[in-house]
Amino acid sequence: MPAAIKPPLSPIEWIEHYNDRSMEAQWISDHGHEYAGEWVALDGDRLLAHGMDAKLVFAEGRKAVKRPLFAHMEPADRVPEVGGFDAC
Repeated sequence: MPAAIKPPLSPIEWIEHYNDRSMEAQWISDHGHEYAGEWVALDGDRLLAHGMDAKLVFAEGRKAVKRPLFAHMEPADRVPEVGGFDAC
């Protein structure tokens, strides 16, 4: 007997669950520089956790809410890196 397959969410249900993360993006724009070099866990405009240890920040963020946004705040003076091959 074939396994029961759930139908996909209807467009209305999908829209209700959609989060464009604009509040988190605004928080990062406004406050990200205060946490340079650290990981942050956000829910909307609320900082859930921050620190240098990603595992701890992820754990604290997930304790607080189901789907937090995690981001690493790069220092403003950091030079972007590109890798993936050896030129020699």
